[in-house]
Amino acid sequence: MVTLIEGATGHTCFASRLSASRGGPSFGFGANGSYLPQPEWFGGHSVEVELGVPSSTLQLYRRALRMRRRLQTEEGLAWVETGRADVLRFVRPNGWEIVTNFGVEPFDLGADARRIVLGDVDGHELPGDSTVWIAPQGPAD
Repeated sequence: MVTLIEGATGHTCFASRLSASRGGPSFGFGANGSYLPQPEWFGGHSVEVELGVPSSTLQLYRRALRMRRRLQTEEGLAWVETGRADVLRFVRPNGWEIVTNFGVEPFDLGADARRIVLGDVDGHELPGDSTVWIAPQGPAD
């Protein structure tokens, strides 16, 4: 289910909600079915299925929400050159970095892989179709 949300700044965004259960006429969106048809695959991505599964989207969102206050900072970002058109990297004013690999080939994060707080890597490499959040550098870095 998708909900239209208007924020305090007037920006509008879409929020997608996970279905609550793996079955039923609406996968938990209501007892009488949903007003929009729900595809069968929704059940496999329901809260009921993803609860407690560390690699699930639900758990990823929960970890991100717990970190939200630490990540808040002034608006803005600076792009970081990656040398690849399919990898985007930016740093926020407080030092947090986001790296997204839209390609299929892994992207080498080097020593920055030690500071990943959200997302998965294979050694030092960010797999394709993946995103990581990197904590700011500390004094020992």
